[in-house]
Amino acid sequence: IDPLWSQQAYLKASNTDNFDSFGSWVAISGDTVVVGARDEDSCSTGVGGAASDNACTGAGAVYVFRRTGSLWVQEAYLKAGNTDAGDGFGATVSISGDTIVVGAYGEGSCAIGVNGNASNNGCPLAGAAYVFTRSGATWSQQAYLKASDPDAGDLFMIVAISGDSIVVGAAGEDSCSTGVNGDATDDGCSDTGAAYVFTRSGSTWSQQAYLKAGNAGAADFFGMVAIDGDSVVVGAN
Repeated sequence: IDPLWSQQAYLKASNTDNFDSFGSWVAISGDTVVVGARDEDSCSTGVGGAASDNACTGAGAVYVFRRTGSLWVQEAYLKAGNTDAGDGFGATVSISGDTIVVGAYGEGSCAIGVNGNASNNGCPLAGAAYVFTRSGATWSQQAYLKASDPDAGDLFMIVAISGDSIVVGAAGEDSCSTGVNGDATDDGCSDTGAAYVFTRSGSTWSQQAYLKAGNAGAADFFGMVAIDGDSVVVGAN
């Protein structure tokens, strides 16, 4: 017998605007829904900022909704800690329990690793991921994730989370290495793609692995990711 499905809610942003792309990526865990709006334009930073300033075109935003009984309400409005026009924050989202990870394909800093200096925008379209955690009903940014080898055009931004592990795909990464933790400095294979695994101890994130295909080749675009427990799968379209 097929289950009977019904629409429970119609969700919209608290600051709806033309061309925000609200709903461009969605994720759910239990009674919490996360919605990305990669083209939202406010210049606010962090959690719960003012959304009325539309001077940062395409900066992006994420909205968190929570259900009590059958009633959904917006719980949080999330922005990057280093909001910039064109970052596309919210292009991808993933949630596991009280932790959200957000991808920003257009983020352009050359920072390396976890919580690096985000002020240098010398690597356009390098991409970044942001981790937010919830305590009670309060969200805060826990980490700013970058690849260990960021380069312009890497598109480090496809995100997935399971418990204390995050995987981020970078379909535009260019190294010719194969397998796990190879040499990332050789950029001779354009758009081969890569994936990066980060793990959390307490509240501290660190990169655990740099993943490449066993048959890495130019234009493979290896980087569409999913994770469940101790297993990661990566697509190369």
